[in-house]
Amino acid sequence: MRALKTGIVVVLIALGFLGGFFVGWALHDAGVISFGAGTSQPTGDLQERILEELEDRYYRAIDADELEVAGIKGMLEALDDPYTAYLDATETQRLREQTEGQYSGIGAALEKKNGALVITRVFEGSPAAEAGLGPGDAIVAVDGKSTADVALETSIAHIKGEAGSEVELEVRKKGDRATELMTLTRRTIAIPQTETKMLTAADGTKVGYVQLFDFSEGAGDQVRADVEKLIDAGAQAVILDLRYNGGGLLSEAVDVANVFMDGTVVSTEGRHSPLEVFEAKEDVETEVPLVVLVNEFTASASEIVAAAVQDTDRGTIVGTTTFGKGRVQTIVPLDDGASLRLTTAVYYTPDGRDINEKGVVPDVKAADDPETKPDEALKRALSTVTAD
Repeated sequence: MRALKTGIVVVLIALGFLGGFFVGWALHDAGVISFGAGTSQPTGDLQERILEELEDRYYRAIDADELEVAGIKGMLEALDDPYTAYLDATETQRLREQTEGQYSGIGAALEKKNGALVITRVFEGSPAAEAGLGPGDAIVAVDGKSTADVALETSIAHIKGEAGSEVELEVRKKGDRATELMTLTRRTIAIPQTETKMLTAADGTKVGYVQLFDFSEGAGDQVRADVEKLIDAGAQAVILDLRYNGGGLLSEAVDVANVFMDGTVVSTEGRHSPLEVFEAKEDVETEVPLVVLVNEFTASASEIVAAAVQDTDRGTIVGTTTFGKGRVQTIVPLDDGASLRLTTAVYYTPDGRDINEKGVVPDVKAADDPETKPDEALKRALSTVTAD
């Protein structure tokens, strides 16, 4: 049994998947997440009084449940914390489904930015790919409802749905000001956890390439198996590609880091959460030169791995500055299937860095131009790993 796979699940996430193959039982949008026990508490006396007055005196009928939820959301918004949110039963269930390895949706990964859902990845053969959607395109409304003032999970819950059903998206293509309406038919999509290949550097060095799409259950074992296979096939160095990887289980972040290193990977601490240090304790798979590829959509669990590699001088980080998600959230179950996502702690790199809103700055800067066929960042990573 790997370290950290205990009763409380800790998740590091930042990006949202449309129907999502991201981890825990609540992945994709919030930094580090743990799952605690809890139940809803009685409504405050003031809120109860106001609801009673509205029911007794307001000029038309009201939906008390709807107003109560709106009041809760308003209270949380006053915290000015984008990662603390109330999730209704549907949104909570969508998060749970993200551990299943397949989903019914449109086949794209998302990040919430400036009120819009920005597409960070489109999966081959998906409805999103067939519709011509790509990284950088923004979804500004789902079935006529704006994405501006709602949690990422809420929009994801609306986009996901039964296979064969339709969803209408208002999309602003990258670089455009105007929007257009698109109707996509949802489909069941299975997402591979990794993609591997053997590359050859200019000097003839064989380099094993592993792209990890998320940190869902089994990610560490999968990366370990991939690296072992590549090393057996003659790889003299490894590139771990974490670009567009929005995160996942903290336990899997530790396991993935452990493929290449041991010792401290990350620590967490909060006002009500004592300092906890998470260490990689399994045998290291390989000590060959390592490059970790990152970009602005590399987030949370991915940033933990990149920062651990950087702080311990285990390898070289190549790419662009990462997302910068360094907060811990706890998912608290409420009545009727709803939940509260609550920021509870900060996580720190092995050197004690708080990367929230700062990200991990690469050792070697390199950006891929999506308009060109060559992957410039990967090319730079290949030259860097053979130079080490």
